[in-house]
Amino acid sequence: MKPIYEPIIQDANTSFKVESYNAESKCDTAGWHIHPEFEIVYVKNGAGVLKIGSKTYDYENGVLVFLAGNIPHSDFGNNEKKDSEEIVVQFSKEFVHDKLALFPEFTRVNNLIQKSRQVIIFEQSIKGELYNNFDDFKTLDNQGKLINFLSILDRLSKSDAYETLFDTINLSRFKKNEIWRLEEAFEYVNNNYHKNISIAKISLQLGFTTNSFCRFFKKMTKRTFIDFVNEFRVGKAVQFFNENNSTVSDVMYKSGFNDRSYFTRQFKRYQGVTPSNYLKLRYGQLAI
Repeated sequence: MKPIYEPIIQDANTSFKVESYNAESKCDTAGWHIHPEFEIVYVKNGAGVLKIGSKTYDYENGVLVFLAGNIPHSDFGNNEKKDSEEIVVQFSKEFVHDKLALFPEFTRVNNLIQKSRQVIIFEQSIKGELYNNFDDFKTLDNQGKLINFLSILDRLSKSDAYETLFDTINLSRFKKNEIWRLEEAFEYVNNNYHKNISIAKISLQLGFTTNSFCRFFKKMTKRTFIDFVNEFRVGKAVQFFNENNSTVSDVMYKSGFNDRSYFTRQFKRYQGVTPSNYLKLRYGQLAI
């Protein structure tokens, strides 16, 4: 079964993404999916099954797993315990190549990141030791989160208390060219969501005709390219609203929409409320 491509949208002014879930606010399931970002998942407790590439791995009492990008996998968490908790950290290859690689002091961390292509599952002793670090993400500001994340990577890079799910780094037979093209399509949207996005231009850039690109994108993601762009833009709109009490019109243009009624329909489709009501719920007043 071909995995569904999952776009990872970072908050503005951040280098990586952190999300926390519990039994009441569980992660929306993505099913069998793939994304280019590296991922560290901390599951506090409960039993479950990791399904990664061609392998499965049964865990008890939670799990701490680190896997590289472009490895198909299912969701890791479980809802067995009322106090279940899952913390997910995701970061891009640019974070590794453009930031961590600049510092020779991070050699051990970079080696760990390369090792994640084999999928690293850490022992319970390390998982228990790092619980407070993962839990701290919920209360830290962006600067504190980055320092905390580097501390976690430092500790993991010094540990040999782990096993790898794969003996080699050749994890999948999924077509690399298809994954690369999908990554390029996502990067194009990420860099141009605030502009007029041309399907003809991105198709030409990736070596497709317009119709063949649309078929390719639908085959890989189970959705149309326009649907993907609209949801991405709505996600950006939510980020802009959350940063400050901006007007609907300002956020509409910043996130790439040009028509007020169309923006309202798409926002309600993906968020369940209109932009004005979202602002009212968040800030207690309407903004126009």
